[in-house]
Amino acid sequence: MCAKENILEEKVKSLYEVMQQEKVEEIKINSDDMKLHIRRKNYSRPVQRIAQPTIQNVQQENTPAQQENIVGESTIKSPITGVFYRSPSPTSPMFVKEGDVVETGKTLCIVEAMKVMNEIKATERAKIVKVLVENGQPITSQQDLFVIEKM
Repeated sequence: MCAKENILEEKVKSLYEVMQQEKVEEIKINSDDMKLHIRRKNYSRPVQRIAQPTIQNVQQENTPAQQENIVGESTIKSPITGVFYRSPSPTSPMFVKEGDVVETGKTLCIVEAMKVMNEIKATERAKIVKVLVENGQPITSQQDLFVIEKM
């Protein structure tokens, strides 16, 4: 191996180490004399903590789906647009189900946005009255995800 190849190999290794530290999965570099594509084998997607979901009191004049809720219940809304997941993987148990009492900080679901898994956590102690979204369904920012009863 010539000195030029050794230098290139060291630079690639160094770049790969930076990718690991910064949790970058893939990088492509194209120049006139070289093309480089590095992809890390990372079988789990990163989990990012995002802004807390909003909680809104349910009003009687809400949509028909929400009108079935009794007074005193609230909804948890998604802070972002993405895909709703009830468990960390297809074979894992759901984070919560209807009837569960959750404590502050408990993960309720994951919203995948731009290939980043964002945990949605409970902001207070509450009972999950109803799950309003199906697993794997696309959702929008401020969409109701759960009906809860504050405790």
